[in-house]
Amino acid sequence: MNFKNIKDLITDAHLYQYADIADTDESINKKKPKAFFTKTQWIILVFSIAVNFILYNGYNIDFCGYVISGLSLFVGIFFTFIIALYDKFNNVDFSKYQSSVNEDKSKLGIRLKNYFKKTTVLSLYLIILAIVCILLLSCTLLSESFFNQRFCPIELLSNFRDYSFSYLMMASGILLYRSIVFYFMIDFVMITVYLTASIFDFLISEYNKVKIK
Repeated sequence: MNFKNIKDLITDAHLYQYADIADTDESINKKKPKAFFTKTQWIILVFSIAVNFILYNGYNIDFCGYVISGLSLFVGIFFTFIIALYDKFNNVDFSKYQSSVNEDKSKLGIRLKNYFKKTTVLSLYLIILAIVCILLLSCTLLSESFFNQRFCPIELLSNFRDYSFSYLMMASGILLYRSIVFYFMIDFVMITVYLTASIFDFLISEYNKVKIK
């Protein structure tokens, strides 16, 4: 298994979460978040930590089952979508977008190519996110008694001297697990919504190209 490809995919997906298809290298560098995460991702991260102050008993078993089923369905849908997108890309005649033909058309061709790249990368990244979420939620299904132990962060922080070091490490690990699961699920939803809006814009622009007299 070539893990370098997975690393490259994650790197590109992070890039395309703040870079637009018409951005130049200079504008991308300006948009690049200074603290690695984008503002939206930082907000999701804060909510992911805060969820531990609400879900003391972890994730409901039925909820895990529903989410796993839904994500499994989405994986199949995105695979089909990517194949259809690649087929559409192959049918585009990019020769008419060469700079020697027309500079404006060349810029349009670059945006079109970047659209296909961005949509493909984010779709593949969503598949990775879905698989990771399925694996993480499966841990709760396989060992509910362990992952759904009741932990209140406020109680742990205020009375940490009353607990053993091993217990605090276990509690911290489970709380971290819950935050990671929540972060990945919300990130999946956010990117899916963004992709849906992006595909809508693309399709409508394609439809509007057809002029009926």
